[in-house]
Amino acid sequence: MFVFLISDNDLDDHTEYIIDDLIRGLKGCSAGSELFLYVDRQTDTPYLRHFVLLEFGQVRTRMIKAYQEQYSTSPSVFKDILKTMITESSSERYGLIYWSHGSGWLPANEAPEVFKALTKAIGVDGPYSMGVLDMADILSFTKAPYFLLFDACFMGSVEVVYALRNSADYIIASPAEMLGIGFPYHSMLPELIKGTRESLAASISAYMDFCYTDVYEEGMVSGIASLIDCNEMDGLAEIFKILVSNDHDSIDRKSIQTFDCYSPNLYFDLGNYAVVLSTDTILYFAFERQLERTIVRKVNTPSVFTQTGSRDSILLIRTYSGLSTYIPGTYLDGSYYKNEWYRYCHEAE
Repeated sequence: MFVFLISDNDLDDHTEYIIDDLIRGLKGCSAGSELFLYVDRQTDTPYLRHFVLLEFGQVRTRMIKAYQEQYSTSPSVFKDILKTMITESSSERYGLIYWSHGSGWLPANEAPEVFKALTKAIGVDGPYSMGVLDMADILSFTKAPYFLLFDACFMGSVEVVYALRNSADYIIASPAEMLGIGFPYHSMLPELIKGTRESLAASISAYMDFCYTDVYEEGMVSGIASLIDCNEMDGLAEIFKILVSNDHDSIDRKSIQTFDCYSPNLYFDLGNYAVVLSTDTILYFAFERQLERTIVRKVNTPSVFTQTGSRDSILLIRTYSGLSTYIPGTYLDGSYYKNEWYRYCHEAE
């Protein structure tokens, strides 16, 4: 397991919990399992450590490298650390966990020239984020992971997964906000590290079991995520391209499930959007069947917590197809029209 934990931001208070939970999860794996952990937090300079599980539950750890202060969301930094992990690992395959802030397909913030991406943002280090397109390029031209898990908000969008469809076999992500404690690695890591389709699906079920435990002891139950088969994304794009209309003015956005309380909303349920778009029952059923092939497993609590409005809110989940999407009609349209998913689905025949 390769883990990037980027908490050089307002998530720093969660760092120790996440590290402890990862090690707790490692102890539930088979002997010989490896964990590579890159950490960049507010209170310390970045470092890369290696953990390996020995017999009888003992964990051996060593420091691979201590870094000077750097922007860990820089594509060049991400590429360098990933290559070091691959070189140091004895395994033929790996899974990649990226823990930080996330904004799905939304434009990355203004940044120095080294940050090339114009759209799609993952991670926050100081004022900077890395573009998902940069991540896709790096993963496509290195040893790609078997699966990619985003422990970050809003990364379970069709736009993000389509951009990364050639970068991993599977993606685990949430279309909404993740709670600060993230995924429960103590119960998910033993399944994730097995590296099979069935074990990845089992990890999603373990996540949902955890969501019902009221970990904050505030009576709040909140969680939503899915396991996506990247090999099915081209098929999903092909059928959605036939289904979608260029005329969005007649779409009743208020009737479609959202995963945020922004004004206007930015993250809508893809399947619910397809229902509203569809005027051909046979075509819609073809899309629905393809979506079922794409989403291996999806889980959600009846409602989820959100901080996207003017105040903290609980958002009712009426329907969940497994992926979110943006619907044109807001101030972000200019950026969205450059998006790879949008361009493919709306390009002229």
